[in-house]
Amino acid sequence: MRRFYILAIGTLLTLGALAGTALAKEGAITKLDALPAGGLHAGQMIPIGFTILMDGVEPYKADVAEIVIRNGTGKVLSYPGTPQGPAGHYVANVYFPAAGTYTWQVTQGTFFAPYELGTVAVFGPVTASETQATPAAAPATNDPLSQAIPLFAGLVALGGAIRLAQLLRSHRRISAAA
Repeated sequence: MRRFYILAIGTLLTLGALAGTALAKEGAITKLDALPAGGLHAGQMIPIGFTILMDGVEPYKADVAEIVIRNGTGKVLSYPGTPQGPAGHYVANVYFPAAGTYTWQVTQGTFFAPYELGTVAVFGPVTASETQATPAAAPATNDPLSQAIPLFAGLVALGGAIRLAQLLRSHRRISAAA
């Protein structure tokens, strides 16, 4: 009997942990505004706009917002974002010192982990004859699978909790009859 209660309590704790994880929010993501159509060029300040979204939906006003870039040798440069426009939208004036490939990320405040933006290719400095085109619209992405997984896990945990309650009730009936 004691073993049964230990098993029941362990199962409930496990289901509770799984349900908590399943229902937990995914954190924050950052969506960049459209980048210049001609690409990013070294040797100039480029205003890069971005929006921090809590749970991928709600704009988040971060206490610290910045873009951090790293070149191939590991040199790190940080550019603070200033609030501009709607809530959760920031603009950072980023300077790439030389042409090459950089990795970059956005600091999304002190509560959320930095959001990795991947790598970006930076072209050489712009000559006087080149002109900058207007920014192109960034494609919108939506991942329905990331929304379905927590829902499914929550349903599984709920079903497990109901089944465990049924087992406990039937066990009590058997104990009371004996």
